[in-house]
Formats: sequence, structure tokens, C-alpha cells
Amino acid sequence: MSKQSQHVLIALPHPLLHLVSLGLVSFIFTLFSLELSQFGTQLAPLWFPTSIMMVAFYRHAGRMWPGIALSCSLGNIAASILLFSTSSLNMTWTTINIVEAVVGAVLLRKLLPWYNPLQNLADWLRLAFGSAIVPPLLGGVLVVLLTPGDDPLRAFLIWVLSESIGALALVPLGLLFKPHYLLRHRNPRLLFESLLTLAITLTLSWLSMLYLPWPFTFIIVLLMWSAVRLPRMEAFLIFLTTVMMVSLMMAADPSLLATPRTYLMSHMPWLPFLLILLPANIMTMVMYAFRAERKHISESETRFRNAMEYSAIGMALVGTEGQWLQTNKALCQFLGYSQEELRGLTFQQLTWPEDLNKDLQQVEKLISGEINTYSMEKRYYNRNGDVVWALLAVSLVRHTDGTPLYFIAQIEDINELKRTEQVNQQLMERITLANEAGGIGIWEWELKPNVFSWDKRMFELYEIPPHIKPNWQVWYECVLPEDRQHAEKVIRDSLQSRSPFKLEFRITVKDGIRHIRALANRVLNKDGEVERLLGINMDMTEVKQLNEALFQEKERLHITLDSIGEARGLY
Repeated sequence: MSKQSQHVLIALPHPLLHLVSLGLVSFIFTLFSLELSQFGTQLAPLWFPTSIMMVAFYRHAGRMWPGIALSCSLGNIAASILLFSTSSLNMTWTTINIVEAVVGAVLLRKLLPWYNPLQNLADWLRLAFGSAIVPPLLGGVLVVLLTPGDDPLRAFLIWVLSESIGALALVPLGLLFKPHYLLRHRNPRLLFESLLTLAITLTLSWLSMLYLPWPFTFIIVLLMWSAVRLPRMEAFLIFLTTVMMVSLMMAADPSLLATPRTYLMSHMPWLPFLLILLPANIMTMVMYAFRAERKHISESETRFRNAMEYSAIGMALVGTEGQWLQTNKALCQFLGYSQEELRGLTFQQLTWPEDLNKDLQQVEKLISGEINTYSMEKRYYNRNGDVVWALLAVSLVRHTDGTPLYFIAQIEDINELKRTEQVNQQLMERITLANEAGGIGIWEWELKPNVFSWDKRMFELYEIPPHIKPNWQVWYECVLPEDRQHAEKVIRDSLQSRSPFKLEFRITVKDGIRHIRALANRVLNKDGEVERLLGINMDMTEVKQLNEALFQEKERLHITLDSIGEARGLY
């Protein structure tokens, strides 16, 4: 997924409802702007509708622009008719607003990144140029050319300033807004701090306008505090509401701009020095905190980079779409790619197909919050096309608002371990085959928990169903009663002396009696005590039967030879 495709559009149930909503927003802000014009100017001293249209154009595909222009224009016209008569409508101004919005949207798209339009001061300067300088100047020129009046310079200045102020107050909000931003205010601390800062800023701004000389100096200090304390979205929202409140106060009472206040200046002649020191002190502390924080971040980043770069196992920062953002040397060596080559790939492209679905399922659970981390063994393709094994451990880093940012992946080379496992498996298969061919059953007895473990052949020897859990009592009841005491004594003596044992006994089976030879060795713990017994059982029935047959044959042979000897003595 490209960065441009990650651009978040305003999502509403239906395009028509979307356009109606834009028209309603434009209607409300037009009412506010036109209310200001009723206090003595033909042109509104603060104009928001153009900025609303500009943001809507910026955030939507070009095919929706005609509908957006129509809905916003209808909102403007409806507000004008509500406050004034239809004869006061000026479609030329509405057309100029549309031209400004189109030019501004095109410039903003060219100048700003889609995925995060305002990342630094340079982005803000480009925003100001594309929305608050070029479009207002263009609009002012068009107003002077298309609607000449008695004082064109005054009309030009009012138009440019009103459009510029509206753009700087509203466009940043429109560009930054994303639906998930609203989820941030589920954090009680952020919500409380935002509302408290808004209330204090509006209250003190109102008092400053009424009672203090040079009130904008105090308001600047308040807005600077908001900028320092709050995230961008909340800070720009406070800027907008403060501008709207102050503009209403100025329009209602222009005398508020008359400074200084004679009463205050006569009693506090040195007040200007306070106005000089307040912003300077605040900016000094802000910059100090900023430098300290930047130093701390730089040190943390250096520690993290060193820990990652010099790690003996592979480490990577992986984007939410699977792209390799940052990799260390161990991972590059493991996969055979350089860091630059990996940045052009995704982990999906390098994953063995049989392991990909399982990995993606875990990723979805991680993003949804079902799990915090996961680990799995998986296979990758290296640069040569060979399949390599890795132990993968993944965790997710989220923004303070809960938005997934990137994954931290640890990728350990386990090729040698897998080869060893394969060799051990092959060896175990050979041992199992040899045991099955020789009729040997393997058993283990852990003494402290008193747990018995039998292999498949043991169950076959004793003719016990596999679902039955083996234990001492099960084995003891299988032993022929005549052999039980001797067998138990041999085992107990072996445990006491910590020595291996050999034992022959008989067990009862369906077809009669089976002769068993048991061999066992002891495994000692760190204290030298017997921890468990590990042994084998061999079916000696056929050997015993053969020995018995040989013995009987030998007896018959002796009888025959004795009979022959006696016969010779008679003759």
C-alpha cells in the first residue's frame, strides 16, 4: 500500500448525506461570518466558507468537487438570504470563493504529504502559502477587477485579510482531522486538560479584551500555552474558538481596540515591561524543555539503535502493511539482503507460503488487541532462494491514541537447531524401528510425582489398552503373583543402593503367561538422589520356550543314551 492510499477521507453513510453535511457546516460558518459584517463593513472581516470548501476539495476525489462546490455555495446563499434580502446576493463573490478553494486545494495537494500534512514548521509554512497567501491574493485581485467600488484598496485588503485569517484558523483543523482522533478523548486526562485549557483561554481572553491594554499580547501568551500543552488538533481547535470569540467582541464593540486604557496606564505605567517579559519567559522555558526533551529522545534513540544494530539476533521495525522500515546487520546477514533492498520489500514477499497465513492471523490479533505479543517458528526465502528457519517474536507499538504505528520483530536464526532436530528425529526413528523389530518396550518412572510413561510397545507387551494411564498398581497386577515379591524387592534394593537392576518375571496375558526381562538404569538429581528410572522390557517368552524345548530334548537324549548303555551291558 502506498502512502497516498493511506489518506483518510471523511466517511459518511452516503455521498448525498455527505454533501448535505458539508452544506450545513458551510451555512453555519457563513452565518457567523455575515454576522460580523453587520457591524459596519460590507465585506465580512472574517470569512470561513472558502476554507471549508478548500479542505473538502483537498480531502476528496476530483469527481466530487462539483457537488461539494454546489452544496457549500447553497449553504452560503441560504445564510445570506436568512440575514439579508435576496437582492443582496452577489454570485460573483461566490464564484470567486470557489476559484480560491480550487486553487488552494490544488496547491495543498502539491505542497503537503497526504499521510501527515503537518509534521513540522516547513509544512506549516507551505500550508500558509497554499491556503492563506496565494488564494486570498488571487481572490482580492478578482474582487477589485470584477466588482469595482469606491475604495478598491480597502476592499482588496479586507478581502485578503478575512480570507487569510479564516484559512489559518480553519484549514489546519480540516487537514489534521481523522475519524480515529475522536477516540483519543476516551483518555480522561487528555479530555479534561483540553476542556480546562479551552475554558481558561476563552475566559482570560474575554477579560483581556475588556480590561487590559494591548489585549492581544495576553491572548498570544494564552495561545502559546495551549500550543505547548496540547496535541496539534486540540491546540488548533482552541485557536479557532478564540479567534471567533475575539472577532465577535471586536465587531460588537470596536472601542475595545482603543489602547492603552487610560485608567490602567495611570496606575500601572510600567505594565508594558510585563508584557515584554511574559512571552519571553514563556518561550525561554518552552525552548529549554524542548531542547531537554530532544536531547533525551536523541539519547534514547542512540541507545535503541545501538542495541538493535549490535544485537546477535535479527531485529526489525516493520510497518503495519508489512514493509521493512529498519533492519539490523544480523537480519540482513540472515536473509542475504542489504538494508536498502529490504526497505523495498515486505515480509509477506519473503515468507514461505505455508507459514504466511498463520503469521497474518497472529498479526490481525495483535492489531485488534486480542494479544500483546506472539512468537512462532517460520520459514523465509533468503536472497539465494533458499528456505531458512527462524524463531519470530513480534510486538506492536501504538500511538497514545491507540493507533498501530509499527511492529518490533526479533528474528533468530534456528537453521542449526532445525538440522539437529532433523538428525535427532531420524535417529529416534531408527531407534524406534530397532525397538519394534526387537520387541523392546521403553518405560520411565519419575519417582517424586510418581508418574509412569510407556511407549507403544509397552502397552502391547502387557496387552493394556492405550487409554489406560500406566502406574505402579497397573504394572503390579499384571505380574504373576509368585513373582511379585521378588520383583518388588529387586526394584526397592536398586533404589536404595542407587544402582541399575536386571529382573526377570512373568506377567499374565490373554493367551497365558509371558516372560519379561527388565533392565533399568537410574537418573540422579543434583543432590545425588534417584530422580527417575529409565528402562526397557523385553519379551523373553519365545526364548524361554526354546530353552524349555532344548532342555526337554536334552533329557530325552540322555534317556536314550542311558537306554543304549544298559542294552550293551546285557549283551
